[in-house]
Amino acid sequence: MKIAVTKLKEKSEGIHELFRKYGHEALIISTITASDPIDPALLSRLAGMASKGELDILIFTSALGVDKLFERGTPAETVRIVSVGPKTAKKVEEYGISSEVIAQFSSEHFAEYLGDISGKTIGIARAEVPNPELVESLASGAATIVEAAAYRLEPAGISIADVLKEADAVIFTSAKSFESSGFSHVHAKKLKVVAIGQKTAAAMRKHGVVPDITGNGTLESCLSLLS
Repeated sequence: MKIAVTKLKEKSEGIHELFRKYGHEALIISTITASDPIDPALLSRLAGMASKGELDILIFTSALGVDKLFERGTPAETVRIVSVGPKTAKKVEEYGISSEVIAQFSSEHFAEYLGDISGKTIGIARAEVPNPELVESLASGAATIVEAAAYRLEPAGISIADVLKEADAVIFTSAKSFESSGFSHVHAKKLKVVAIGQKTAAAMRKHGVVPDITGNGTLESCLSLLS
């Protein structure tokens, strides 16, 4: 199948190869673009804490977040690094550091995976999109949370209609990429519509689009279900 997928240009490395692995062709649509966070000082502070070993755990939610933080400092060896998804872990490895990989990005799954975090200081490098559920879940385990936006996501102002004419399916990789796409139930009539995870699916339903498939938070799960 020809599958349209919403990905930032900065995060599209390896996408074509991944889709070919599952027997599909990727049509990349960048409905959002990345820019510097409103307050870059917060990321510099988090990078400084990581490099001084003042964090027990550092969570990266995307490969782009890895690049942005490592531009400001390298985490100390004592910091336990957790990456969301294999692409994020691969980016960490490019800096000569290994990380644990968590396959599913949900608040409940994260808290369960990390285990006893009482008294721990946990850093999160993420897009400038708040995730109060994750923070509350970790804080409920008596951990201290230090968040920092590594980049800001803004609508790219492009039309996806022309790309969708060629597509058999479309995968939305975040709520924001869907909301910035202009996609509606009219487009959905001729396509298999896929949400990468539950939060994206919820945003889609709110706008009247019911996904045919919902993954577990990774592109691999979506491609597996489509195949």
